[in-house]
Amino acid sequence: MSECSFYERIFILAGDYFSRRSSVMNGEGAGRPESRRQRRIQRRKREILAAAARVFAEQGYANTTIREIAYQADLAEGTLYNYFGSKREILLGIVNDTDALMETVLLGGEGLEDREAFVQVVERGLDISEEQIPFLRTLFSEAWVDDEILQDFVDSQLERIYRRLTTYITDRIEAGVFRDVDPALAAQLILGMFGSLILPALRGVASLPAPRGRRALAEQLVDLLLKGIQAPEN
Repeated sequence: MSECSFYERIFILAGDYFSRRSSVMNGEGAGRPESRRQRRIQRRKREILAAAARVFAEQGYANTTIREIAYQADLAEGTLYNYFGSKREILLGIVNDTDALMETVLLGGEGLEDREAFVQVVERGLDISEEQIPFLRTLFSEAWVDDEILQDFVDSQLERIYRRLTTYITDRIEAGVFRDVDPALAAQLILGMFGSLILPALRGVASLPAPRGRRALAEQLVDLLLKGIQAPEN
C-alpha cells in the first residue's frame, strides 16, 4: 500500500474517533468492546475510503472504477466487495467520514479564547480545504445531480455548522463579549466570508495561501469580523 498522505492519516484517525464516539452514545462498547475482527473490518473500510478519496480527487468520481480503488487499497477487486457493494456506497462512506472530519475542526475550536478559537477554526478549515480541493470539486459536482448527496451532506453539514455558529454567537452576546446583533445573520456572514476564501480555489482560478500564510489570513479574517461584533470596552 502506498504511503498515506497527511489528509488520509487524519481521515482514518477521525474515523476511529467517531466510530468509538458513536458506539458509546449508542450504549455499545460498555462492557462489550469490539472484537479484534470487528476492529480489523472497520480499519480496512477506512483504508478503502481513504484510497477512494485519493483516486476520486485525482480522476473524478465518474472516471474511477472499483478496480482502480481496489488497486490503490492494495486489495483484489473481489475482496473489496466484501466491504462495499458499489462505487456509490464508497462515495457515500467518504461523504459521511468527511462530515465527521469537518466536525473535528469545529470541536477543536471549543474551550479556547474567543479570538484564538475563531483563528484556529478558520486556519484548520483552510488546511483541510486545501487538502480536499480536487475531491470537493467532485463532491459538489455530484451534489448538483444527486439529491441524496445534496441533502445528506451539503445541506445537512452547512445546517449543523450554521446552528453551531448561531449558538456560539448567542452565548457570546449573552456573556457581554459580543454586542447585540442578529446571531443568525452573523453566522451567515461568517460562512460567507469563509466560503469566499475557498471558492476561487474550487473554481481553479486561484490557489489558497501557502501554509505559512494561512495563519495570517485567518487572523485578518477574524479581526475583521470581531471588530464589527465585539462589545466595546468599558
